[in-house]
Parts: sequence; C-alpha cells; structure tokens
Amino acid sequence: MKHLRHLRHITALPAVVLLAACSFLDTGESTYYDKNETLYDPSRVTQLCTQVYSYLPDELSGISRTLQDAATDDAVSGYKTAHIQRFVDGSWSANDTVDNVLDKYYRAIHDANFYLENCIGLTFDDWKYSDGFQDIYNSYLNYQYEVRFLRAFYYFELVKRYGGVPLITKTLTKEQANTAEQASATDVLNFIVAECTDLVRHLPDKPTTLPGANANMQRIGKGPVLALKSRATLYAASPLFNPTGDAEKWKVAAAAADELIKQTAALGYAIDNDYNNLFGATNNQSPEIILCRPQGKNTRFEASNYPIGVSNGSGNTCPTENLVSAYEMNDGSKFNWDDPVAAADPYANRDPRLEMTIVCNGVKWPSTEPVETFIGGKNGQPLQNATPTGYYLRKYLNNKITFEAGKNTNSFDHNWVIFRYAEILLNYAEAAAQAYGPDIKPAGLSLTAREAVNLVRARQSVQMPAFPEGIPTTDFLARLRNERRVELAFEGHRFWDLRRWRLMDEMKDIYQVRIEKKADGSFTYLKQKLISYAISNKLYFYPFANAELYKNKRLKQNPGW
Repeated sequence: MKHLRHLRHITALPAVVLLAACSFLDTGESTYYDKNETLYDPSRVTQLCTQVYSYLPDELSGISRTLQDAATDDAVSGYKTAHIQRFVDGSWSANDTVDNVLDKYYRAIHDANFYLENCIGLTFDDWKYSDGFQDIYNSYLNYQYEVRFLRAFYYFELVKRYGGVPLITKTLTKEQANTAEQASATDVLNFIVAECTDLVRHLPDKPTTLPGANANMQRIGKGPVLALKSRATLYAASPLFNPTGDAEKWKVAAAAADELIKQTAALGYAIDNDYNNLFGATNNQSPEIILCRPQGKNTRFEASNYPIGVSNGSGNTCPTENLVSAYEMNDGSKFNWDDPVAAADPYANRDPRLEMTIVCNGVKWPSTEPVETFIGGKNGQPLQNATPTGYYLRKYLNNKITFEAGKNTNSFDHNWVIFRYAEILLNYAEAAAQAYGPDIKPAGLSLTAREAVNLVRARQSVQMPAFPEGIPTTDFLARLRNERRVELAFEGHRFWDLRRWRLMDEMKDIYQVRIEKKADGSFTYLKQKLISYAISNKLYFYPFANAELYKNKRLKQNPGW
C-alpha cells in the first residue's frame, strides 16, 4: 500500500500549482505540477492549504530587525538610520511605503481563492485504500473552512492598514485584477465578521496539529475564528472606523468577545498564571494562547535585541520612558516622577509585568551581571547604538541563548502570538464599558467590563489590585487603555490601537531616562524628552504605493498622501 506523504511544515513553501506575482495586480503560473496532478494527490492538496497558512504574520522578524512598536510611543530603534524610522521621521510616502504588505496578503488571498475554487468536494478515489487515508481525508474536509478563516484574517490585516481595499473572493485574470473595485472599510469588516459567524458552525473545538508538522503547529479551530471576530468587531466599533459613534457597534463587539469567553472551558482557554509562559520557547502550550506562528529554533531575535555590550547584542527595539511610566505602582497607583521617593528608585514596587517586559538599569539579565544603562555604563551611552532611552527589551527574548566565545550557542523555538485570551477579555472590557458602562452586566453577557479587566490583572504572577467599582466611564476607559498597553506591550497592538482610537497625538513626545552613577555607587534618574514626532491625520491609514495606483485606476489614495 502506498503511504500518504505528510504535510510540510507551515514555514516551507510547497511545490504545487499556485498563481503568484510581483504584485497582486499581476499573475503568472507555477510549473511544478499541473492542476490535475495536484488535485489527484491528497498530499499536494494538503500542501495547497498549508501554503495559505504560510502567510501568517511573524512580527518577531520585524522591520529593520525591529518590532513595530518602535514606530509608536512605546519604543524607538537603537539605530537612527533604521528603515522603521520612516514611519515617524516624515519620510514615509507612497514611494517608500515601509510596510508594504499589499502584495503579500493579496498573494495569500489569491491562494485561498484558488483552493476554494478547485479543492472542495474531491474524493481521491485512487487513494482510498492507502494507509492513513481516512485521517488525512477527515482533516481535508476541514481545510476549506480553515482557508476561509485565513482569507478573512488577511483581509483584516489589509483593512487595518489601508481602510477600504478591493474585496476579491475569486481568482482573477491580470486584466480583472487591474480593474478591481475598491470596497469600503465597512464592507470589508462586515465580510470578515460574516465569515467568522459562519465558520464557527463548521470547525471543531480542538483541532489536531497539522499532519507532519512539529508540535508547535496549530490548525484553525473555533478559537481563532472567534478571536478574529472579536478583534474585527472591536475595530469596527472604534472611532477610526465608526466616526459617528454608533453605540450599537460596541454592543456587537461586546457580544462577539463574549462568544469566546462563554466557551473557554470547551475550547480549553484560560489565563496563564505565569506571564512569562506566554513568550518563551513553549508558549504554544500555554492555555492562554489561541493562535501563534512558529519561527522554529533560531537565535535571530536575541541577536537583534540583546543589549549593546552583551556579546552579539544589537539593541534594535528600545522601550521608552513613556511605556515604563505606564506601569503602575504595585498598589495600583500611578507612577509619578514628581514624587521624590519614586524618582530616586523608579523601578521599585512596580507592576511585576515591568520587569518581565523591559530591562532596566541594574537588572541581572540576560546574564548574571547587572545591565548598566547609565551614562558610561557597559550597556549605555555613549557606546555606539546603545539604547537612547535607558532601556532594553526583555519580552520574547530567551536568556538561555548566549553568543559568548567558547560557549555553545543553543537555539530555541520562537512563536509569535497572534491571539491570546487576555486580549479577548480586554476587548470585551472596552466594548462593554463603551456600550453599558464599567459595572453593568447586560442580560445574556457573562461579565461586567470591570470584572473582565480584573481577570487579567489577577494573574497569579502579576496580582495587581482590582479596578474598584464606581469608576466613571471616561476614567475607566483611560485606565483600561493603559492596562491594554502594558499587558500587550510588544505584541503588535499599540501601533494599531492608537490609530483605531484616533489618539496618535499621545505619541507625539518621546521620553528617555538619563541615568548617572554617583561616586557612592548610587544613581540619579532624570526623565527627559528624547524626540518629538510630527503627527498628522494622514498617518491613520497607510498610503497605497504609487505603483499600485498606476496599475489600478480604481484605487483611491488615502487622504493626505
């Protein structure tokens, strides 16, 4: 009997019939296998599904080896010439689009459409008596729904960047693509939500891993579908996409998040007691992770973000004082630089997530030697490319990796978190507070907004004081935005949150901490402005590349570009 070939790892690109191009407006056909050969073989059909998975984002690789947070008030690049600086230095334009993913995601959408048009209803009659056929075929039956989810996810990645984009649900010729009509952002978001609403009826609670993939690999089940629905409805309700302030959209977003919250037991999700578990080599095994994208075993992220002065360190993503000041005192009060006690020892008695996210002066990490970010320290200015803010990144970094001469350089798994349960609780808290207020539990919903955010703060390794009852809605939302900032720091949210809230003015002024070591070995800490960004309304959406506008005259450039 023939044995079915296993599915390749998601990060590999299978050699199957695919329409690919330099732009989503151009198409051409691979010659690896013809269509009939591909559709005859269940392993090749499986590879087609895997190909669609391969476009999932992996933001640990970053832009200029730097996390996107370096284009917000949460971080800066340690390198003044880094390409990511174009987001904020005034040089971002339709000719230099920085994060031009239009091609990538329309390739993904094309591959999804190809699969949905050609790979549904196959029977593989010649393979029915092969070993393992039934398991492979049972998995195959779900592939169409997984692919539809992935297509919806990629449309979300486009709409949050560009607003309205062409909504293409079938494969197109070059001529058709060149005249594709631009849908509104509302229409695209409605499409995403409608797809998610239907898909939960078809997908299993707990899908198996992809055949032949390692244990890190996750297939799409109900959890990611409900998570995407929660995120999409939250964005749809937010000021950027809801300029009239339609309160019904917040109710829809609260209900969407609650769909997942009500099913946590069945789906196996829960807040992880240990915050550190969410970002290490085995984070894919955490009950909090809904979907992650594996990178495999490597040392790239450490080489990009270990402190300058540590062997092979580059310090690309440097947290700002803006973010550090956002972490509360451990009694729940705000940190205040005007308090002389706090200013003299600014990292004492703070929210535990600060130490688990950011490397501050004096912390013994990544080795047993304390990091020195003070002026003249071994990791501080004036060393070339040393942190300009006084801080280095810790989240997602594995300090078991060393580049020191004479020591073995071990590599470890790295998995980028796309969805986790804490985000869903914070999504719910925001939407419910906007729709009903902080302390009201509407009929049919599981929690008050305040109860949802307190579940995140009560994590065993964090244990921050609960938000009390009776906080006015405006104050509650401000505190919630801060909670979202520190809980989800460096996970790809701040850049988009500031835009959907239409609060980019908050990132205008960027601050550092200047640290000087005194003769007695103690330190002085001084908050100083590092730089100011020019913020304008055009920055709320990406520009379409001029090359795309030239190809498709129906595309309309976003305002200001």
